[in-house]
Order: sequence, then C-alpha cells, then structure tokens
Amino acid sequence: MMTSKKEEMSTNTMQDGNSLITKDDPNSPLSPKAIKAIEIWEIGVEKEKDGKMTDAIKYYRDAIRLFEGVEKLYRKKLHDEWIIFQKMEKLNLENTAASNDTEDGTDKNDGEPKEILPCWILEMLPNDILLNVVNHTVLQSGEGWFNLSLTCSKFNELCFHNSLPYITFSNYIYPKQIYDESAMTLNGISNIDELEKELWNNDSQLMLQVRPYIKFDGIYISVVNYLRHGSNIEGSSSLLNPIHMITYYRYLRFYPNGECLRLTTTDEPSSIVKLFDKEHKPKGSDLCRWSLGFEDNFSHVTIMRSDEKYTYREELQIKHHGHKRNQRLKWVISSVIDKEGTVSECSLRNEKTFFFSRVKSYSQHKGSKVNK
Repeated sequence: MMTSKKEEMSTNTMQDGNSLITKDDPNSPLSPKAIKAIEIWEIGVEKEKDGKMTDAIKYYRDAIRLFEGVEKLYRKKLHDEWIIFQKMEKLNLENTAASNDTEDGTDKNDGEPKEILPCWILEMLPNDILLNVVNHTVLQSGEGWFNLSLTCSKFNELCFHNSLPYITFSNYIYPKQIYDESAMTLNGISNIDELEKELWNNDSQLMLQVRPYIKFDGIYISVVNYLRHGSNIEGSSSLLNPIHMITYYRYLRFYPNGECLRLTTTDEPSSIVKLFDKEHKPKGSDLCRWSLGFEDNFSHVTIMRSDEKYTYREELQIKHHGHKRNQRLKWVISSVIDKEGTVSECSLRNEKTFFFSRVKSYSQHKGSKVNK
C-alpha cells in the first residue's frame, strides 16, 4: 500500500527548482490554466507573423493574465518539440541505414529472398524524356524543381546532379534582369553575356549560387509596425496618453521589361495580392522603373519614380533568407530629388525588409522555350 501511494504521488507532481508543484495547483505548468495560456500565446505568435501586432499584443496580454509564466513555458515547449524532432530524425536515419543493409534482396530475419517490387513506370523512360520533364518543372517554379527531386532517386539525380536544369533556369532568369546602363558604361561593360563568361566561365550552377536575381513569379511584401503616441480627449483627467499601434504594408511587383508596381497601403495582402497588376493598377499605386547595379556582387536594386515636383529613388539589396535564396530585399537608402537637384534622404527607422511570396497567377514563363 505504501508503494502504490508513493507512485500515485509521483505521477501527480513535478519538481520545479526546489519546490514540489502538483497538477491540481492552478499555478502548475501542467494545469489546464497554463495549457490554455500557451494556446492563447500561440495565437498571438501567429498574429505577429502576419504583421498584426495590435492583435498579437492583445493575445500576449490575455495569456499573461491567465498564467504569468506563459512565455517561459512556451519557449520550453518549443525546445522540447525540437528535441523530439531531432530524435525522430535520428530514428529515421537509423531505419534508412537498416533498410540499406537489406538491399541485397535477402531478409535477415527469415533468410528468404525479398520480393522485388515492380519498377515504377518513369524509371523505364530514357533520361532525355525525363530531363524534358525536369526542365518544364524548373520553368514552373523553384519549389516544383525541389519537390520533383524528392519523388525518387532517378529524379533526384537528374534534378541536382545534372547540369541541364541549372542551364535551363539560368537561361530563363538572367536574361530577364535589367541592369543600369549608366553603371555598365562607367564599368566599361558593353555585353552582359561576355561578363558572365569572364566571371563564371558559363558555369550555370555556380552562377545561380553566387549571382543574385529579382523574382517575377510573386510579390515582395514589407510589413511595417510602429507606435504612435496619441493625446487625451479635452477635459480628460487621465495622466496617461494613449498609444496606437500603426500597421501598413509596402508591395513591390517586378516585371521583366523594367517596370515595377509599387503600393503603400493599410490593406492586408489577402485583399491586394491577387489583383495586384500593372494592367489594372490599384488606387494609390505607382508604376516605377527598376534596375540592378554592380555593387555588392550584382545585388543592388534601384527603384525610380517621378511626379511633377520630385524624383523618388529607393535602393535595396537582394538577400537570402535561410535556405531560400534571393528571398529578401533589405533597405539601403531612400531619397527624394527636387527639380533643382537637391537630394533629401528619408528616414528608414520604421522601414522593414521586403519578403518574397510566390503567387501562382503571376506566372511569367508561359510559352517559354525549354532547352533540349
């Protein structure tokens, strides 16, 4: 009886530092109250990812009111999930190694020959036909290229261990890049193709690894949040001024002819992205000109627009985001030039980096020629 009672106690308690906390304790990390607080905190995290900081702060506050140590519990949950993920990855690798040991067709458990599965139909096709499939997929999207490589070992070999897909994509994307003519003249460059040969020796795979490019099959979005201090209503006795969270979005869509559609608005992406097109310009948008310079290894992007009084010049730099290449546009400088040529720099204090999002309806490759 003593043993069973001790076991029952151990299953209903947990050690927290030097103190013992029970599940029934409302302040316990295992309590329903704490679990509910974590769920509310996670909603706040999702809102923050969407750029809705006002909503995110509301959920964070609600979670803290419910359980004060919710942020610490949330971080511990993320850590525990990562540990489990690593263990699962290790287990998968061990299972893969075990399956490789039996590839000779013999089952080590019973010694009987392993049944050979019929060959997948695409394995029977010649490489030139499969490469045609790969090339068409490459022109659809980089995501499709990667996903195709995961389908089987044959496609993995043709996608990433064959030079043709790299040649196909580089021949598709780089001729669409627009370079600043004045910069070309200053650098003594008259032919981009000759420069490519000189710098990368026609190695398409190397060029795609180190040479940035603008993407056309989607949109670049910057979510800007900042706090603005308000004022009290006349006659109010409050000593505290209200604070407003301001959220707005910047959208950039590039075209291979050197045009760029630009919009700054408080409207969220769900109401803008699908209809964001230069043929049907949204209200308040500007049709600009864009070009690439040779600074920072071809990663410098300049966007220009003008009105009756001023010329606006925005400079950004192409950056990677994790394993996603050329996924961001980071602010470098924003300036305004008047008719007299006086340049005034704009503050970038509140500005945020642009992130690229692919949009299927923006497809630019229809009718593109596939290399054979």
